[in-house]
Amino acid sequence: MSIVDLVIEDVTIVTMDPSRKIIDRGFITISNGIIDSVESGLFSKKISSSTRIIDGSRKVLFPGLINTHTHIFQTLLRGVGQDLPVWEWFSVALDTAVGHLTLEDCYFGALVGSLEAIKSGTTCVLDYNYPHPLPMMADETIRAFKDVGIRGILARGIIDTGEAHKSIIQSLDSELEDCERLIKKYHGRDDGMIHIWVAPYTIFSTSEEGFRRAKFLADKYNTRLTVHAATPSTIEAAEKLYGVGDLQHEEDIGFLGSNLLAVHCTTGINKKSLDQLSKWGVHVSHNPVSNAYLGEGIAPVCDMLDSGIGVCLGTDGPASNNNMDMIETLKVTALMQKVDALDPSVINAQKVLEMATIDGAYCLGQEDCIGSIEVGKKADMMIVDPWKPNSIALNDPVASLVYSCTQENVDTVIVDGKIVMENRIISTIDEKSVLLEAQKSAEVLWEKAEIDFVSKL
Repeated sequence: MSIVDLVIEDVTIVTMDPSRKIIDRGFITISNGIIDSVESGLFSKKISSSTRIIDGSRKVLFPGLINTHTHIFQTLLRGVGQDLPVWEWFSVALDTAVGHLTLEDCYFGALVGSLEAIKSGTTCVLDYNYPHPLPMMADETIRAFKDVGIRGILARGIIDTGEAHKSIIQSLDSELEDCERLIKKYHGRDDGMIHIWVAPYTIFSTSEEGFRRAKFLADKYNTRLTVHAATPSTIEAAEKLYGVGDLQHEEDIGFLGSNLLAVHCTTGINKKSLDQLSKWGVHVSHNPVSNAYLGEGIAPVCDMLDSGIGVCLGTDGPASNNNMDMIETLKVTALMQKVDALDPSVINAQKVLEMATIDGAYCLGQEDCIGSIEVGKKADMMIVDPWKPNSIALNDPVASLVYSCTQENVDTVIVDGKIVMENRIISTIDEKSVLLEAQKSAEVLWEKAEIDFVSKL
């Protein structure tokens, strides 16, 4: 029998198991990063003197949130290009800066993003990692994931054509070679803490050959794909290039499949595209804050769910959201669907939380190991303290998290059985020094890119 490393006792447990059971007063035990018991009642088992016990009284234990889409380097570009239409935003917020990124920028940007993720209860992040003006930039993001202790998926971007990111266009051969290098070096390593995906950027930044070869590479190594799809900008570009919308073109070339996570899917989703996504088993990452920030429309999430499409949640990058706060994303997801339908009953807090936990794990192909608090799964979880003015009185812990809580309610975060944050203090790295270095990196980057800024810190 394995030695228990960690016990969380006397805590309300929102399991997100198949029955969506909530244990009003219970405990869990964790050994070697795996949950080995989830029970009601008081903890009374014999344990080793080395076992750590966390008192969860008057708090709520949830599965860690899963952010299925961000661009984590963009922490250095927060607030740049705000209030601009998407094509101007590309030019002002990204194209001026991405070619100037250094390895240090990528590392500190990813550290800040990982810290923010942890502080908002996120235990797994998918970084759509596309700017590679220098070799080994993806490795610096992975290094940051490891140093903070967050579960990370790095989707290596492919940009080999187009107008949107001229400064970081590379040859298709070199991009795919780097994808393959990353897969061989990191995929599934560190006890499954790091995974590598392949990510054609958009229909207007990745060639048709790039899409085909990305699909081949992902299938060869049994990994996954992700792509920005079905937004006003991608549809417009696809119609100019190929005479059809981007989802139709991607179906025509054999790109759609059950290992694909399509991101955004807003105004481009109609009955035909719902049928396409459902037919091929494509999953969708819904990013409501970013969609609103850039005026890219409201995704028909309820229609997708009714069509049997797996839908998960993401924040998108901090340059098109200004944060990576998944708790904020929970509430915005619910509110946008309600106001779009003019019907508050179209989606409830339970479904929204599912999208950020167990459904997110399903869309990533990791539902067997993360996304719920069940025996045998990885110990990725957060302890939420409802004893704050914004969340008392507590009636329903799920509704409280979705509609009332902010990231300040997240008290403790555990990833792979390790305490990464406790009492809102990060235990793995020096948070203050990281923030100082990231601010310095951002200011140097802005100066190189000739980006105006209001003030320095």
